[in-house]
Amino acid sequence: FDQVATDGYSVESFFRYDWKPLTALEIQRALKLLTWSRSDLLITVEGLSDEKLNQTYLGERWSINGILGHVGGAEWWYLDRLGLAFPRQEVPEEPFARLEKVRALLKATLPKLVGSKQVVGIDGEFWSPRKILRRALWHERDHIEHIRKLL
Repeated sequence: FDQVATDGYSVESFFRYDWKPLTALEIQRALKLLTWSRSDLLITVEGLSDEKLNQTYLGERWSINGILGHVGGAEWWYLDRLGLAFPRQEVPEEPFARLEKVRALLKATLPKLVGSKQVVGIDGEFWSPRKILRRALWHERDHIEHIRKLL
C-alpha cells in the first residue's frame, strides 16, 4: 500500500509481510533489539543538562526532550492502534517517565501476540502486531540518529 496524506497525517505503508503473525522467536529477538535500542537512546542523552534537553534548534520541530516525548508517544499510539494501550490520560508528560511506562507495556504485550492474526484498519491505515513492532524499532533508531545530529 502507498503512503497517503490525510488531515496532516501521512498514512504509512502496510507491507505484504505485515500480515504475517509474529513467531515466538521473532518476538524474543525483537525484545532484545528493543532493549539495545533503548539503551542506545539513553546513552545518547545521558548527562545532558536540562538546558540542553530543552534547547530549541533552528529548523527543528522539537527539542531533545520533545523528541524523547515523541518516541514514547508514538509507541503508545502504535499500541493504541490495536486496542492494546492504557488510556491516553495515563501517558506521562515527563519524557523519561513516558519512555519507561510505554516501553514496559510494549515489552509486556509483545509475548502475548505470538501467532496473532489481528489486522485493524483505522483512519485509512492497516495495523498488525508485526507492523507496530516494525514501526517501533525503526522509529526509535531514526530518532536516535536525529538526536545525535543535534548534538
